[in-house]
Amino acid sequence: MSKRKINQKAIADTLSLSVATVSKALSGEYSDINSETRSRVLNMASQLGYLHGSRRQQAIAEEPSSYLIGVMILRKLHEWQHTSYFAGMSEKCAKLNVSLVLHYVIEDRCNDILEDEHLPPALRQEKNSGLILVNHWPEKIVSELAAHRPCVSIQQPYPNARVDLVGADEMQGVDLLADHLYELGHRRIGFFGKCPQVVFARTRFSGYVSALARLGLDYHPDDAIPLTAAHLEDKEVALGGQMDVVTKRIQNGVGAWICATDWAGYLLCRGLLDRGYRVPKDVSIVGFDDSEENLLGCPKLTSISVPAQKIGAEAMRRLIGKVRHPSSPVLRVMLPCKLFEAQTTAPPPRR
Repeated sequence: MSKRKINQKAIADTLSLSVATVSKALSGEYSDINSETRSRVLNMASQLGYLHGSRRQQAIAEEPSSYLIGVMILRKLHEWQHTSYFAGMSEKCAKLNVSLVLHYVIEDRCNDILEDEHLPPALRQEKNSGLILVNHWPEKIVSELAAHRPCVSIQQPYPNARVDLVGADEMQGVDLLADHLYELGHRRIGFFGKCPQVVFARTRFSGYVSALARLGLDYHPDDAIPLTAAHLEDKEVALGGQMDVVTKRIQNGVGAWICATDWAGYLLCRGLLDRGYRVPKDVSIVGFDDSEENLLGCPKLTSISVPAQKIGAEAMRRLIGKVRHPSSPVLRVMLPCKLFEAQTTAPPPRR
């Protein structure tokens, strides 16, 4: 479907809604529309590439108000990977009359941002229109920030704070990985990177279990190998006994692994190569994110490409919507992922 045909009627037809409902949901006139319907409309509009272009929306876009938006990045041990998020935000600045201020915060000093004297002048409450939050911030800090200014989070949910979420549809991404492996002939698929403490790992693991059920495959708890938050978030290299367990699971019939991240995938691949396994001839491995630059001497992972630039643009659009409509309901906008086929998947070997 081409962009010129993406209008409100196309969205309405796709969702089996009236054009009037779609129009109200997109314009902010949502008093008689429940939040679930509004969220569905915004998600579909983003997925189809709808451009907000009604006369009323154009009038809003042309209003003289300008906005100063802060992008707050909680700095981890490794630099923020997705510069494409920022590129997506930046491309919307002129159209939305926005100036962006990018601000890194050291993890053990994140409480300081609750005091204006620790912020750049442009991000203090009297000047700042709203915040886009990147990486996993402590819930208490997010709740405090959101109580005083509009906030949108990229990828990380904060269920107890009034913060919109814009991110990738990770469940759909795991479905793509599972379907890819299934189509290659794999019927025993493991998961490498189970970690209840990390939100995205929980989501991707639940997607893995759901995908197995959807495909009619048995779930074996022993086929889910745990990793620590340090492995998944801080790129810890050293593994404990995980590779010994993986080897036993392969001997027990596991022929493919879905990994919680690309980094986890490369750790697994490196460990298997060092033990004499051939990837993908003996074992198939898939990752998630397609953003890891350190391949650890492994072949390029088949993975999931996250629409980072679109996520950044949508986060900016949602935040300006919250600034203009402060009482709008909290929404989750999840954008679809794409499968990136590379060098680490193949049909299972004949046994």
